[in-house]
Amino acid sequence: MKITGNVISGIILLIIGITLLLANFLGLKVNYFRLFPGIALLILGAAILFGQLGGKNEIIFDQTKIDISEPFNEKNIIFAEGIIDLNDLEAFSSYKKIEINTIFGSSQLILNPEIPITIHGNTVFGSLQLPGHSVNFIGSTDYKTKDIDKNLPYLDIEANAVFGQFRVINSENK
Repeated sequence: MKITGNVISGIILLIIGITLLLANFLGLKVNYFRLFPGIALLILGAAILFGQLGGKNEIIFDQTKIDISEPFNEKNIIFAEGIIDLNDLEAFSSYKKIEINTIFGSSQLILNPEIPITIHGNTVFGSLQLPGHSVNFIGSTDYKTKDIDKNLPYLDIEANAVFGQFRVINSENK
């Protein structure tokens, strides 16, 4: 096992959870207000330690490159960093809509110049950086890479940043 920040955070939470549980069970009284946080921290610590927190469409407490080729409609990046490289996207034959939510984390979307894309970005207490302009704090904006023909396939992305950062860059500016 590689020692990373996730492993250390998991171990710390496990120790705190076990300590709260032992303090509760070794005493004469069972205090449910101390029991619940102990169990919650124990489960959270184990989930972080073994990487089982969140589903396949959530990235939590991690730094990873998101596989855009797998079919999904929504990705949630929570307390994490996610990189979405559209250069890895295979050709698609129809309109495709995806939603990327960044909450207390950061996301980086690398554009493919061959794919027509529209981005509808919203931010609340965060930062949304698109080529040519950005929105900070609270606001929304739209961005198009090319003229979009509704009869041809294109990618429609809804990007939401809540207490986080969503950054869009051109692939030649990597």
